[in-house]
Amino acid sequence: MPQLTCITTTYNDGHTALTAIESVLAQSFGDFQFIIVDDGSTDATMDTLTSVKDPRVEVIRQWNDGLSSARNKAFPHIKGEYVCFLDSDDVRPNWSFAAINKIIERDAPDLILCRGALSEVRGDFAGFYDDPVFFQIEGICPDGKVSRGQPEFAKVRPLMQRIEPQSANKVIRTDFLRQTGINFPNGHFFEDMFFHTNLLSSAGSVSFAMSPCFTYFRRYTRQQITATAGDRRFDAISVTKLTLESFARTMEFHDAAARTAVFASCMKIVGWCEEMIGHQHRAAYRQTVRGLLTMIDPLYLNFPANPPPEVGPLDQLQRYLRVMTDAA
Repeated sequence: MPQLTCITTTYNDGHTALTAIESVLAQSFGDFQFIIVDDGSTDATMDTLTSVKDPRVEVIRQWNDGLSSARNKAFPHIKGEYVCFLDSDDVRPNWSFAAINKIIERDAPDLILCRGALSEVRGDFAGFYDDPVFFQIEGICPDGKVSRGQPEFAKVRPLMQRIEPQSANKVIRTDFLRQTGINFPNGHFFEDMFFHTNLLSSAGSVSFAMSPCFTYFRRYTRQQITATAGDRRFDAISVTKLTLESFARTMEFHDAAARTAVFASCMKIVGWCEEMIGHQHRAAYRQTVRGLLTMIDPLYLNFPANPPPEVGPLDQLQRYLRVMTDAA
């Protein structure tokens, strides 16, 4: 049994996928399985994948069914004790798996959350969007780990929710993943919020990798799946509904700080999608958001009078909700 399994999905992106694949195969820690799921590519991507000759690589192909389905397709094939993800247009530095393995051997947690790096469209490198949140966590948990039942957990839980819901920043104990049955919502975009929130609601122990373990690329030539101005952005509302309904069934829902952090992180994506959606869709989008707000548990709209600083600023969220209410 390998220590790690890495899952990458591809769709008509052979050139960038090869760069991602090479970054995994170049890891200084080599005890891993690498599953690549091709989501029904119609170009030469499969030729690229079959040209990769490494016994650790397993290529699976499915009819085009979306990113969530492709990731879920890999789950029964996981052999590693832990599993992680890498999008086909991103890369991992060659120390990534070694840093992750060191944490596994030290803590054996249910979940590891990793810092990342950001490569902007002009090639400038910077910390990923959630760097300030990781540094806050480091101040509360200087030993790099936290477990439920510890006094620090209540403070760290809202901060973990504010970490970007990005699949590459997670390493998950495979048995924990299978016991909980957590997966990605088939047929949906903006799927990472659902996965992120469910993992955090169930994990008994979490460790933090402060060395950046992935690089996320913003590109001129390849538009990210969720970067469209079209009606695909309505799916952020659907996934928010799924996420809030799922979280409302957990014990954590009754923790006001955790509940507010979950709602705020979901509505941050909903609000961002409204800003980016085409003008012709905006009225219908707002109407759909208003419908969402009538269907969720009313406790989500009942913010604590003095939210702890770990929840983050709520001014922008409260202004957005007032706009939605006034528009109704």
